[in-house]
Amino acid sequence: MRWLSRFFGLGFIVMGLFAWRYALLPQLPAPTTPISNNTRSETSATSATSRTNNATPTESIVKGMPLSATYAYHFAKKVPAREQTLFKEAVAAYNQTGIVKLTAGAGGATQNMVTFDVYHKQMATANNTFELGRGGPQIIRRYGLTTTTVNHANANLNLTYTEQLSLSVAMHELGHALGLDHSDEPTSVMYPVDQGVTTLSSADIAGLRAIYPPN
Repeated sequence: MRWLSRFFGLGFIVMGLFAWRYALLPQLPAPTTPISNNTRSETSATSATSRTNNATPTESIVKGMPLSATYAYHFAKKVPAREQTLFKEAVAAYNQTGIVKLTAGAGGATQNMVTFDVYHKQMATANNTFELGRGGPQIIRRYGLTTTTVNHANANLNLTYTEQLSLSVAMHELGHALGLDHSDEPTSVMYPVDQGVTTLSSADIAGLRAIYPPN
């Protein structure tokens, strides 16, 4: 009988595990899940081949994500006034599309937000290209009764090359933060080699609409 009682005890344990596995018993909700931080580094140079696209590509981690078109943006404490101005002008250019809406503010855990920052990175003197900035989206999904998806993105400028920083670089990095990937069309602000472009191309506009379709 002792062996038999042990057998039944083991059976109850197995049944309990089975019930938990198939949700017959209550389970804790899934935690907040950051999917990825897709940060790009950009360079300044002079030439590359071009190819016409109907729309500027989308960052892979943003594809298919139901993102709101509304963002809060703020500056890190160490961003100089000149670089703040470049980012503000970039914000204005994207807001003019009517596709996204970026407003100054700290944002919150359940809101889309962009953090503007600066850093220093010296490139080897033998290089003929220089990293002027970097940025990208960070997609976070929160699970509960409903699933919410937010983008806590960043856009940064390299202060090592302050004299080469311009509105075109700021627009490029903000484009990455909003989910745009590199384009091989030199007339796009998302071309990986700085061409001084400060106007969003029709392909850039189409790329934004692919990420933030009308409601």
